[in-house]
Amino acid sequence: MKLLFVLFISLFLNSNLFASNLSQKKIIKLKPSEDNFELIDLGQNVINSNLDDQKAVFDSSSLIEKKPILVKDKDKDFAIVLSFRKNFGYLSDGVSVDAKEFSTLFSKRLINDLKLNFANSIANNLYQNSKILSRFSPKDAKMINVSPFLMHEKNKIYTKSIDYLIVINLDDFYVITTNYFITLTKDAVAKINFKIISLDNGKILKAKNVKLNFALDVKNLSKNYQNVIDEMPKMLSEVIDKEVKTLMH
Repeated sequence: MKLLFVLFISLFLNSNLFASNLSQKKIIKLKPSEDNFELIDLGQNVINSNLDDQKAVFDSSSLIEKKPILVKDKDKDFAIVLSFRKNFGYLSDGVSVDAKEFSTLFSKRLINDLKLNFANSIANNLYQNSKILSRFSPKDAKMINVSPFLMHEKNKIYTKSIDYLIVINLDDFYVITTNYFITLTKDAVAKINFKIISLDNGKILKAKNVKLNFALDVKNLSKNYQNVIDEMPKMLSEVIDKEVKTLMH
């Protein structure tokens, strides 16, 4: 009898201890995290591409001798360099004009349309060289001689300091024909890049890629080439003039 009582007490104590042991346990259910994993870029090895933070890209002081006659005035004066690539030619409606001829005529109209104070041809020639071309234009670009389109002054470089150099690259020109079953459309597309460089500090102030679209006449094809030459340089001049105005404020 005593033996049974001892066994009973023993079982009772063990069961209490077991229950007490379980009461201290916690069942943890692991769930996948619902938080987003975000990489934070500290920017420690990033090259700053902001035009405002760039170093001088070239030194224009070596191009023009510093002379007392070079004075500043309120007007902002520009030198201009134009280049073209082999794709900037006209081929449509039986009319074929090679890139050099088309680009030269396009440039002449553009200079006439731009509302800028350009340096005379002699002063502008200081910037029409292979060094400027290789620095600001595509590797396969060729120079356009714009001197005939600028003012001529014999034996006179320039009596005022030139403030800006504008470099315009005529990159690509093509015509898209779209057939909508009942209608036909033709659009001329010109892709152009231009940069405006300060001649005071050698920095690029503006760098833009421009895509011009011009609707061609599908009924009177003979006028399309002339319309392109008349209108597309004017379209580009409006874009450039607008960017120049932002520099004046």
